[in-house]
Amino acid sequence: MTRFDGLSPEEVEAASIEELEHGRLPVRAQQRLAMMRADHAFTSDLTVAEHHAIRSVGFSPVGQVMGSCVYHVGYMGRMSCGYSGWGRWNTDAAQVREAVSVRQAMYEARMLAIGRMRQEAAGLGGDGVVAVTLTIEPFPAGGLEFQAIGTAVRADGEVRPKHPFLSDLTGQDFAKLMRAGWVPCGLTLGLSVTIRHDDWRTQMQQGSWYNTEITGQTQLVQIARSAARRRMREEAGQAGAAGVVIRTSSLRVWHQACANGGDHQHDHLAEAVYIGTAITPFKRGKERTAAAPLPMLRLS
Repeated sequence: MTRFDGLSPEEVEAASIEELEHGRLPVRAQQRLAMMRADHAFTSDLTVAEHHAIRSVGFSPVGQVMGSCVYHVGYMGRMSCGYSGWGRWNTDAAQVREAVSVRQAMYEARMLAIGRMRQEAAGLGGDGVVAVTLTIEPFPAGGLEFQAIGTAVRADGEVRPKHPFLSDLTGQDFAKLMRAGWVPCGLTLGLSVTIRHDDWRTQMQQGSWYNTEITGQTQLVQIARSAARRRMREEAGQAGAAGVVIRTSSLRVWHQACANGGDHQHDHLAEAVYIGTAITPFKRGKERTAAAPLPMLRLS
C-alpha cells in the first residue's frame, strides 16, 4: 500500500510529475515496488544458469528493476565545428571539436535512467543490480527513451552496502568475479561526442581515384574514442576501483548541415560510448581455489 492508492489517473499523473521533480520515483513505480515487497516473490530476466550462478556465491534475486527517461535533445549550444571558409587550413586534430551540449545531454539522460533503477533496487532492499542493460530508442511522441534494466540481488549475509552496486556483468561472470576475489564497485560510463567539418581536403580524399586514408574522419573517431576511455577511467578512479571490465563499446557516426557554411556543406559527428563494471579486490580470511568443472554427459 502507498499513500497514492485511490487516486484518479489525472491525480496520479500530477503526483508523478511532482515526485520526479523531487528526485523520487513516479507513482506507478512506487506502487509496483510496494506490491513486489508484499508478495515476497521476485521477478527476473535472468537465465536459469545465471540464477544458479548468483546463488552459488551467496546472493539471491529480489526482483527486476528498471529506470527510464524520455529526453529531448533540442539545444545544440556549442556545436560549432570551427569552420570559417574554404581557405582555412588547419591540422586535422585541431578541426575536431567536442560537441559539449550533446555529450552532456546524452550522459545526463543515461544517468537519470540508471539512478532511477538504483532507487528501485534500494526500494526492494537489494544490495546491488546485476546484468544491467542500457538501451536508447526513439520515442513515438518525440525525443529519445533511455532505459536501464537489471535484476536486483541481496547478499545472504548480514553486511549491507551503503548504496546498491550496479554491474552489467552476466550472472555467470558476476559469480566468477566473486570467486576470483573481486567485487563490483559500480557501473562506469565513458561518453564523448565530437564534431568535424567536411573541409575541401576531406572532400578531395573522399573523391580520390586512389586508395587513400581520409585523415580527418580518422581523427574524428580516434579523438571521440580516446575521450570516452579517459572519462571511463576518471569514473573508475572516483569509485575507488582498481580496474574496469568493459562489456559494451559502440561508435555512432552521423552528419548534419554545417551551421557556419553554405549550401551542401556538412559536419560529421561521432559518439563513442564505453560501458563497463568497475571492480576492486577484497581480502579473504582463507584463499579459495576455483571450483572444479562439472562433467556433463548428453543423453540424447
